[in-house]
Amino acid sequence: MGIKAFITGVAGTLLSDEERYFIDQEHPWGLILFARNIEEPRQVHRLVDEFREGVGRGNAPVLIDQEGGRVQRLRPPHWSNYATGRQLGDLWRHDPN
Repeated sequence: MGIKAFITGVAGTLLSDEERYFIDQEHPWGLILFARNIEEPRQVHRLVDEFREGVGRGNAPVLIDQEGGRVQRLRPPHWSNYATGRQLGDLWRHDPN
């Protein structure tokens, strides 16, 4: 079966048996991560590896909504804080070049 043109999410920090079966059968194009999927770097690495092994592609895309400010799935202490949209806009207004 070929790759299907959809991105899937999962319920937790590791794949359940049902999710493994679904991924094996449906071959999604990629995985999107939400706050519920993230605890610490090694765990995220394991989850991504498990997904990529399930789809049979080591380069399967993994996406995350990381806008900065209140929308940060990757948070301290393991990851840096990202600037908010307002902070970035203020920087641009100060120096658009």
